[in-house]
Amino acid sequence: MHGRIKVRTTAEQAEAKRKEREKKLKIYKETTSRIYEKRNNGEMDKESLSLSEQVLAANPDFSTLWNFRREIFLHMKNENPPDVMQDLCQKELFFLKNCLQVNPKSYSVWHHRQWIMEFMPQPDWKEELQLCNKFLSYDARNFHCWDYRRYTAQKAHVSPDDEFNFSTEKIKENFSNYSSWHYRSKLLPLIHPDQSGDKERVEEGALMKEFDLAQNAFFTDPYDQSAWFYHRWLLGRARPQMEILRLYARYDETLATIIVHFTQPIQAPKEDPVVSFGEQEVTGEWHNSFHNNHPSTVLDILLCGHCVFA
Repeated sequence: MHGRIKVRTTAEQAEAKRKEREKKLKIYKETTSRIYEKRNNGEMDKESLSLSEQVLAANPDFSTLWNFRREIFLHMKNENPPDVMQDLCQKELFFLKNCLQVNPKSYSVWHHRQWIMEFMPQPDWKEELQLCNKFLSYDARNFHCWDYRRYTAQKAHVSPDDEFNFSTEKIKENFSNYSSWHYRSKLLPLIHPDQSGDKERVEEGALMKEFDLAQNAFFTDPYDQSAWFYHRWLLGRARPQMEILRLYARYDETLATIIVHFTQPIQAPKEDPVVSFGEQEVTGEWHNSFHNNHPSTVLDILLCGHCVFA
C-alpha cells in the first residue's frame, strides 16, 4: 500500500468542506463584528476600509458596509488633500470592479460606484463608459449596467445620436434585450421629435423605421416579449384625429345619461350640450365619467329624464 495516493471518500470530502465553511464563517463573523465595533467608536481609518473590503469581497451586497465606507471617505476628505483622495478613489473603483466580477447585478455596488465617481476630485466619465461596454459584452441584458450607462453617458456628454447607434448595435447582436429597446424609447423623441411640438410623439419617417426593426425582431424570435413591448410603445406615439368612437345611452324616469367615447382625451366642455330628440331639443350637462378634473376619453352628458320623455 506504500507509495499510493490516498483518495478521500465522499464522506471525508464532505466533512472537509464543512470544516472549511465553518472556518470561513467564523472569520466572516469576527471581521464583521470588528467592523461594527469600529463604526460605533467612530474609527474612520484605513483599517476600517481594509476590514470592510475583506467582507465585501465575499459578499458585495452588504449595503451597511458600503454606507460605512462612504462615511469613511467623507471623513477622510476633511483630512487629506485632493491628490490623496483621488488616489483613494481610484483604488476604490478598482475594488468595485472586482466586486462586479463577483456579482455584476449588485444594486449596492453600482450605487456605490456612482457615488464614488461623483465624490472623487477628477472623475473620468469616458473611462466609465468603457467599463459599461465591457460588462454589457458579458451580459447585454444587465439592466443595472444599462441604468448606470445612461447616467454615465449624460455625464460624459455623449450625444443622443451616438447612444441611439449604440443601442442599435446591441439590439442587432441580440433582439432579446429589453433594456436596449427601452433606451431607444427615451432617445427617439429627442432625436426625431414630431413637428407638432408634442414631446411624446415621434417624426413619422423615423417611426416607420422603428416598426421595421421591431418586425425583424418578431421574425427572428416571435415569442420574445422585448420587441413586442417596444412595438406597443411605438403604436402609442401616433395620435388619431379627434372623433367619437361610440355612444351609449341609459335612462330612467328621472335621469338620462349619454356616454360619449372619444379617440383622444378631452376636458369636459364648459358649454352645456344640446341634444335633439326628433323635433325636441334638451339641454344637458357635461361630466367626467371618472369624477375628476383630468382630461378623459369618456365623458357623460346628463339630461333630465322628465324633459326627454315629456
